[in-house]
Amino acid sequence: MRIVSRTASALAAATVCVLGVSSPASAVPAGPSRPAADDEPIVEDVWVEAPLDSDNDHRPDRVHLNIIRPVETDRAGQKVASIIDASPYYGGFLDVPYHNVDVGRLPQQSSASGTERRRHDDRVSIRSHLVARSYASIIMDSLGTAGSTGCPDAGGKDETAATMAVIDWLDGKGRAYDAAGKIVRATWSARSVAMWGASYDGTLPIAAAVTGRSALKAIIPMSAVTSWYDYYRANGLVVAPGNYQGEDLDIMARAVLTREHPEACAAAMDRLEAEQDRVSGDYSPVWAERDYAARAGQIKAAVLVVQGLRDWNVKTQQGIRFWEALGRAGVDRKLWLYDGGHGVARSSDFWETVDRWHEHYLYGVDNGVDREPPVTFEDANATVTERATSWPVPGSKPVTVPLATGPNRVDTFTDNGRTVTAEALIADPSAAHRLIYRRPPLTKPARLSGTPYVTLTASIDNRTAANLTALLVDFGPGGSAPVVVSRGWMDPRNRISAQISQPVVAGQRYRLRWNLQPKDYVFQAGHQIGLVVISTDHDYTLRPLPGTRISVVPTASRVELPLVGGRSAL
Repeated sequence: MRIVSRTASALAAATVCVLGVSSPASAVPAGPSRPAADDEPIVEDVWVEAPLDSDNDHRPDRVHLNIIRPVETDRAGQKVASIIDASPYYGGFLDVPYHNVDVGRLPQQSSASGTERRRHDDRVSIRSHLVARSYASIIMDSLGTAGSTGCPDAGGKDETAATMAVIDWLDGKGRAYDAAGKIVRATWSARSVAMWGASYDGTLPIAAAVTGRSALKAIIPMSAVTSWYDYYRANGLVVAPGNYQGEDLDIMARAVLTREHPEACAAAMDRLEAEQDRVSGDYSPVWAERDYAARAGQIKAAVLVVQGLRDWNVKTQQGIRFWEALGRAGVDRKLWLYDGGHGVARSSDFWETVDRWHEHYLYGVDNGVDREPPVTFEDANATVTERATSWPVPGSKPVTVPLATGPNRVDTFTDNGRTVTAEALIADPSAAHRLIYRRPPLTKPARLSGTPYVTLTASIDNRTAANLTALLVDFGPGGSAPVVVSRGWMDPRNRISAQISQPVVAGQRYRLRWNLQPKDYVFQAGHQIGLVVISTDHDYTLRPLPGTRISVVPTASRVELPLVGGRSAL
């Protein structure tokens, strides 16, 4: 998940908003007094002992923490709540070759990730802000990275156990040591903990929350992975996060393995590579272990979910599926949807909400944050435009639209996605390598709010396996460039279940249904809603040899659109 390297700059930009937030008197924590402006905070490094030995060195793994806390915690015995940013990125990235995705012949040269570094000064102002509001600000190096020992396992049980150990230490349990090996106790801790962060830094809080640890009162996951299967797979297909073709669990783990003596983790890395299964793409125990949304019912912490509506790295399904699971479980929740890509929300309203979220759930301040509308929309200009009682927004109803009407026919195309992107296939006037189905121009704006689905009656004519990709496209008037609104992928061998692959008989028709990414998007008047069917999605799926021929019966196929106002929107 080469995700958070890009969020560091976003958080840095957001720091201005954080520091610019006014703090009404009603929002001041009721318990601890605020430190004086000229007080120098206490800074310390500790290593928390974790109940595991993931590197098999016959010693418990240790997790490094850098803690900044108000001076009153020593001078006056004040106890404060803690806010943790747990990250694998403070040691930087290693150059690790990606998996080859051009399958069907000898591997070509693999691409490699560039060395990317977190800028530690990005967080200085944010941490000062937290200490000034009477919190302990804690930076945690996740397992096997930077100053921690052990081995990273890309969101697995070991990283979760290490994070839990830190929460338990702040809750008065377990052991920690300073650099000299002396036992350190968190006597200053109010045993009230929050976690927050973007991308991987937001994923680790979710993994911790599903353990049900009582000291963890609140989390704010931003652009976070809630199911690693949905990050690296889709309905049986091996897919990639946007801009990182060929990445997988093992690549992520190897890239952040920045601890001393990384060779201690060689066996763990090889085991992860073997377990992830890039051949079948099936959902298996390795993915169930990393499916946090499926265990949302165990969460006791309040959750503020933050998701970018144009995020193709940690795609919208991640935040939305988690949001829905939290609702079914009755967890205190809030959803912040911003019009942007991978990163964080930027409005001052958002950062004020963050402050109030922490104050309410860590210090019990009755500031009304729990009674506000649960869904907030932020536009591309970092301005809050709408607050809603639910998502999809009220009035959204699924509308089933056939791909074609009239006499039955069969439309056929041949896969050429290995060398041509989906966007180029859409723009290509030739129909040889894709199928396009468009609605008539809209007479008024139509808002999509929810998860689209596609159902195809189709056959793979000349092979026994294929990629299937559906693209929901906004076709503007006057030759304007089409906009890919959403996309979704499927392996027809997983037509019954993501857990089990079943052979495809060449030439046999199947009825195949799968989801596209959830979206909230407005198609303007005069535009056409279109569905484009291709096979290989160059930037996301494995890329087999060209030539797979796929036939679709459009009159027996349909797209389901969640539209505000239902069918009247069309």
